[in-house]
Amino acid sequence: MSAVPSDTEHSYLDNASSSSSASSYGSDCSHDDSDYQGMVTSSESKRSLLRLLGMQSRSECGYCGTEDGSRFLALRAIRLTCDDYQTLIDRGWRRAGSLLYLTDHSDACCAYYTIRCHALEHVPSASDRKHLRRIRRHLSAAVDNVLDLLVGGIEAGGLEVRLEAASFTEEKFAVFEKYQVAVHNDEDVSRQGFRRFLCDSPLLFQPLARPVEGLVLPASGLGSYHQCYYVDGRLAAVGVLDILPSCVSSVYLFYDPDFSHLSLGTFSALREIALVQQLHEHLPNLRYYYMGYYIPSCPKMTYKGRWRPADLLDLRTLKWIPIDRCLERIARHPVFCTFDPDVDRLSIVRDSREQVLDIAPAISPELLTPEERCRALERIEVLVDVGGLFGMPRRIASVSGSQLTLISDELEELALQTYVSVGDQLATNVTLSL
Repeated sequence: MSAVPSDTEHSYLDNASSSSSASSYGSDCSHDDSDYQGMVTSSESKRSLLRLLGMQSRSECGYCGTEDGSRFLALRAIRLTCDDYQTLIDRGWRRAGSLLYLTDHSDACCAYYTIRCHALEHVPSASDRKHLRRIRRHLSAAVDNVLDLLVGGIEAGGLEVRLEAASFTEEKFAVFEKYQVAVHNDEDVSRQGFRRFLCDSPLLFQPLARPVEGLVLPASGLGSYHQCYYVDGRLAAVGVLDILPSCVSSVYLFYDPDFSHLSLGTFSALREIALVQQLHEHLPNLRYYYMGYYIPSCPKMTYKGRWRPADLLDLRTLKWIPIDRCLERIARHPVFCTFDPDVDRLSIVRDSREQVLDIAPAISPELLTPEERCRALERIEVLVDVGGLFGMPRRIASVSGSQLTLISDELEELALQTYVSVGDQLATNVTLSL
């Protein structure tokens, strides 16, 4: 299998445009966050700080090519703890750089299902072993057991694998630029864009409580990393990873097309599954390998289902469901479906693209009862430029959800959308801003 990116979000989310009025209240993507940063105390600086961007529209779907792509709810992570991001991806969110997004499936052109592999239970298939033997043969690697190619920072037959904190280098950018031009026919590649999406991370580095001897993490902590693959001293590929409390999350892979015959996409996935297994020895809660989105309508994204056992996330119940059961439902409802067996009461399906759902799972405030809605507005607090709202000099203040109602019905709706999509615990424990 040829190497493919873990996700292609960065290529089209960058062109997203706001489809809500949130930007008119100061939440446009170019906003200066220094005022909000200055409001927090030293103890609060370790809390996540998320800006509400509202619903955004993709100018073109990166998977099916639909010109009027689907919408997504967006947050800008100024700071994001590893624990909070784990909570978000377990609710269907993903990140591209500092942009956090959750697709609105009420009228999406493609279905986005978060997929994870039970890494501790995974056993390389016959096809995987055949692939490893091909790499061993090509590199003349002196290893008796091909599975040894998946362990540690190997240096064998000209192959070297290094795990390092995510950072920009000209060497990495040169490989990325070459990859974008050859694989995606994208000649509009910049160092700034590369830094923003694949090097700079909003994740706050989370040191371990105590150093662990033999741990493969160079910085001995959770956060964003690059796993770099060198062949005969040349950088051949880079896997962008988030190492979180319960998982290793694959963000992206890019490679030098000169090494496409090695199918480094397959090799990197096997290495990342093995990384989970190694980390689990020291971090017992870390058990899963998250591969981004499984998109049934896009062949280049369905390959993720080959590493078993695997689950897909049900966006209605936020439960993980074995993939085989999910595929049976997807075959009957190809546009979008949830997987809870209580079909009549909880499941949501779309059987045609022309159908628009009244309720978008995981996003719609309509999922709240009137009592839950009132409780949410009482519990949410948002940093707002109250001066700018009335054409006066900037003055940032903390405003409750109930007070947002007095300012604007649209701001109230945005706050409730955010509350529903991130959950009560996260919505009330992080710092939110407009």
